[in-house]
Amino acid sequence: MDFALVGGRQFTLQQDWGHDLLASVLGGTRVKASATTFPGASITVVTVVGATEIQVPRGSRIRLRGFTLLGSRNIDVQSSDGPEITVRAFSLFGSVTVKESLT
Repeated sequence: MDFALVGGRQFTLQQDWGHDLLASVLGGTRVKASATTFPGASITVVTVVGATEIQVPRGSRIRLRGFTLLGSRNIDVQSSDGPEITVRAFSLFGSVTVKESLT
């Protein structure tokens, strides 16, 4: 588990990650996942106040779970034969966006 109390936090998930829990109380959270994952990979992000942006490998198949109390939830990924990733995102005040990594 990685945790940030105040201020934004950027997390980079290394090659061969399987499941990670990331939390931020005050400030945005940005997560970049590497292209190589284990089958059944999942990311859990908890943000109290601030936007959450999760970058996944191109072509990933995303399952978005969790909730957002005041904010939006967006998936901007063109699904194809990439890895299947379950994203559990919980946010009280802020948006959750899953998008393709540029690299």
